Amino acid sequence: MQFHFDTLPLYELIDSTLQSNQGYAQSFDIALCHESQTDQVIHVRVDAQRFVQVLSNLLSNAIKFSRPHGQVDVRVSVIDDQVRVEVQDYGIGISEEFKSSIFQKFTQEDAKAARKYAGTGLGLSLSKTMIEKMGGQIGFISTENLGSCFYITLPIVAALTPSLTEA
Repeated sequence: MQFHFDTLPLYELIDSTLQSNQGYAQSFDIALCHESQTDQVIHVRVDAQRFVQVLSNLLSNAIKFSRPHGQVDVRVSVIDDQVRVEVQDYGIGISEEFKSSIFQKFTQEDAKAARKYAGTGLGLSLSKTMIEKMGGQIGFISTENLGSCFYITLPIVAALTPSLTEA
């Protein structure tokens, strides 16, 4: 897997990924919502294509495992010199038994899920590998029957506060 790193504005990557997944979300009657807890323009050093692939995977999983007429929230926050991007759904969640193997290759919670949700069980394993190659981490918090929050943390390359004249 080759990587081509560039320093890019995070919000542009997120916005383009949300736009490209909008049709998929609509097919499941799921609203995509984006919220930022900072007004800074944050730059990260990533392979744009790989970052979009990871975020798209998290979004498509959140959409698939949400309840009809639900929503998926994408939140951005800054913690010290790291940015955290969260993808939160309010769907079926992940069982305690399955949590320890969630990032392993070819894993899905059960055979019925593989048929019902149409996946190979490779997305999260690949996402973990790609985010780690970009210097970040991936993790999740989930409660069965309440939903899951998958998050990515990446080092901030630059964080610029927009001047008042730009507003």
